[in-house]
Amino acid sequence: MKRFFTILFLSALSLSFAQEVEDSISMQPGYTNDVFYSLENGEVSAYSGSSWTVAFYNNAMSAAIMINDGRGVELFKVTDDISQFANITDTIGLSTWTQLYGTNATWRDGSAFEGETTGSPFNYGWGDYDLATKVVSGSRIFMIKTIEDAYYKVYVVKKETGIVTYRYASLDNSFDTTMVINVPDYLNKSYAYLNMDNHTLQDREPNGDEWDFVFTRYVTFVTNPQGSAYYPVVGVFSNEGVEVAEVNDIPANADYAGAPFSGARNVIGDDWKSFDPMAIPPQFVLNDSLTYYVQNQVGDIYKLYFTRFDGSSTGNVRFNKEKVASGTTSIRDNQPNLDVHTIYPNPSKGSVDLVFSSEEKEKLNLRVYSLLGKLVINSEIVANLGLNSIRLNLNDVENGVYLVQLGNDINTATHKLIVNK
Repeated sequence: MKRFFTILFLSALSLSFAQEVEDSISMQPGYTNDVFYSLENGEVSAYSGSSWTVAFYNNAMSAAIMINDGRGVELFKVTDDISQFANITDTIGLSTWTQLYGTNATWRDGSAFEGETTGSPFNYGWGDYDLATKVVSGSRIFMIKTIEDAYYKVYVVKKETGIVTYRYASLDNSFDTTMVINVPDYLNKSYAYLNMDNHTLQDREPNGDEWDFVFTRYVTFVTNPQGSAYYPVVGVFSNEGVEVAEVNDIPANADYAGAPFSGARNVIGDDWKSFDPMAIPPQFVLNDSLTYYVQNQVGDIYKLYFTRFDGSSTGNVRFNKEKVASGTTSIRDNQPNLDVHTIYPNPSKGSVDLVFSSEEKEKLNLRVYSLLGKLVINSEIVANLGLNSIRLNLNDVENGVYLVQLGNDINTATHKLIVNK
């Protein structure tokens, strides 16, 4: 799925006549590793994809807590009665608990722990935000299944100025620990990572200015003739501050002039390939009519297209890249901050209130997409400086899961919305 917002190109772009270069990475057999890649410098580093369970976003204004769903981690909402933490001693209710998924749209919004709000105006799914203290306090108990199939009950106690207090325990209460994670200690990283199987914190990202995207496994909503479901895939997430345009044309004819660029991390995603079960032998097939243009954090634009994917046998991915324009400044520099606090009620039966804050008075685009990428609502609003609240009418929107995007040409925030009338 792709969310497109046209960016304002830098006026100082100058053409570069670099030759097209073929390159490749290997996630290793079975997609063992996550591989971080720079278009300028090639592969930056590789880390075991199974080295973490949950991750905490490195920004005091976000409550995002991500799960490693692509490697088998599962998250369930158990109860909003936090006093019951010690009394949860089994998984008998697993079939009735709500399984939560992330949206994959951005690094800072729509994480699995934010997957279902309680209806409170400032609820982040796992906790409630206090406007006076700027603290998110935990209000929900979860169950996590780890990569090693261990079950832990989880209570995120609070997030305060970037410091997360995170409690988890075994079902028999023989193991019960509270970890205090000072996320800003992980300087220039998007996330701090916790491995709940060996109970250690992981520093597993390169510095944020060293990479453009990561080859990884993640769970996404897949629709096929057999039905629709969340399913693990291998794909590409772009880094924060990196903009991508997907052009539906073969590389020889593709052009980025006027192409809609987006800061969503899953623009490349897994669309560049598909699996053909009818082939002999069954195999992955590349989409040869997709070309990507990637603008990195310093404004350079690269043309990118994929030429080979070997699947789990080797985890090898081959692609061609070419630098087509040079810039001197990141399009993310000096942009005002936009923060969506909550959408409530969520799930919704007919209308929702979107609560957000902006650092200036500005016009913003409000768009709602289905998980298939269909635009169902498209409007323009005027945001005031500080806290804002707007009412969104959903009477003409069918039941389902949607992505709500609020932003301008260079700054967007995304939240998941469930409509259940």
